[in-house]
Amino acid sequence: MTHTLKPALLATAVGFATMAGPAAAGDFDGFYLGAYGSGNFSTTPNTYGFGGQAGYLFEFSPGAYAGIEADVYRPSGGPTVYTGAARLGYDFGSPFMPYASVGAGIDGTGTTVWTVGAGAQYDLGGGASLRTGVDRYQPTGGGAANYVGKVGLTYSF
Repeated sequence: MTHTLKPALLATAVGFATMAGPAAAGDFDGFYLGAYGSGNFSTTPNTYGFGGQAGYLFEFSPGAYAGIEADVYRPSGGPTVYTGAARLGYDFGSPFMPYASVGAGIDGTGTTVWTVGAGAQYDLGGGASLRTGVDRYQPTGGGAANYVGKVGLTYSF
C-alpha cells in the first residue's frame, strides 16, 4: 500500500471509533445490500471505481457475527471483479463493528483471484450502516496485488 492510503484509513478508523461512544449495540444480523465508491492506490495512476455487495450475517454469540458475502467491484479502466467471501465481525456492545473477510473470485478476463479484507461498519439505525474497508485482490497465478479502499452504505432487512 502506498503512504497515501494509510493515513486516510487511519483517519476513517479514528472517526468511526469516536462515533462508537456509549451508544447501544448495533444490529448487523440478517440479509443486507450495499453500494460503495472505491479507490485503488496501489496502481499508477490511481484508479477509482464503484461496486456493490449482498450478503447475510448471523449473530452466533452476543456481539459476534459470521456470514457470507458476494461482491461486484468495477474499477475504472479495468475488468469487473466478482468475489464471494466469508466474513467475521464483532460489535463490542456498540454500533461499531470491525470485521475481516477472506474469499475468492474471478475477473472479467477469466483470471481467478483470492481476496482478503478488513474494515469497519457503523450502525446508523433503521437498517442503514456506513461501511469502510480495504480489500486485497491477488491473482491466484501470481502477479501484482491490488489494494482497494472502499466507502459505502449498507442496508440490512
